[in-house]
Amino acid sequence: MYLSLPALILLNLTLVVALFQVVLLPSFALPRLAWADHVFLDRGRIAHLFWLDRLNCQFCGYANGLCTLLNRQLDALAGLPPRAGGWRWGVASVAALVTAPFWVLFDLYTVRFLYGVIISRCLRMPRFSWAEGAALLHEQNYAGQLAAPARITLRLWKNAALALAMLLEQIESAWCPLRHPSSGVGLVFPRHHDGFFGAGKIEELREARNFLQANGGTVAVRTRAETDAKAVVPRGK
Repeated sequence: MYLSLPALILLNLTLVVALFQVVLLPSFALPRLAWADHVFLDRGRIAHLFWLDRLNCQFCGYANGLCTLLNRQLDALAGLPPRAGGWRWGVASVAALVTAPFWVLFDLYTVRFLYGVIISRCLRMPRFSWAEGAALLHEQNYAGQLAAPARITLRLWKNAALALAMLLEQIESAWCPLRHPSSGVGLVFPRHHDGFFGAGKIEELREARNFLQANGGTVAVRTRAETDAKAVVPRGK
């Protein structure tokens, strides 16, 4: 998991900050998204956690928050009206080409190799393929109102961002499914946190985690549903 940290920091600086926050969102007059509303390094305050659990929770807080911020930035661009931007799309194209090597490196190394080849196989977690992502985005007509170059680029980016969200959901839901203690107006948490345990329910979490690891492996609703579906398939099918 920690082998992906350099790639996450690279993604953070080159894409989430430099490309989106500095170039794209201001160019299209879209509101900047606040870092503090998405990234929460607050689980270290939870009592009775082992030091390694605290460290893992801080990693998940950073990675999940970064991923949530990235997906919201992409969705803001994908929701632009058909003729919005004009010359700004030229600026966006240049910025996208400059940062493309960083994005490709991150996707191939972190999402497809570290998770798809190593982590998911070792821990028997589901993977999110390019084909699944492409089919989902096509079904949703993601950025469908935009011109082909913008639509294709945004769908490629979104495909990788969805895969990142999926792998982080699996890791966090299996290892440290605790809600963040932070609260307030405007805070945005990953969707899978809805099924997490409260910060004061450590013992319940440990009992539930032991059960889940022996059965479904995670508290993620999507994965539990997939596990249940596989359990009822007759032998030989």
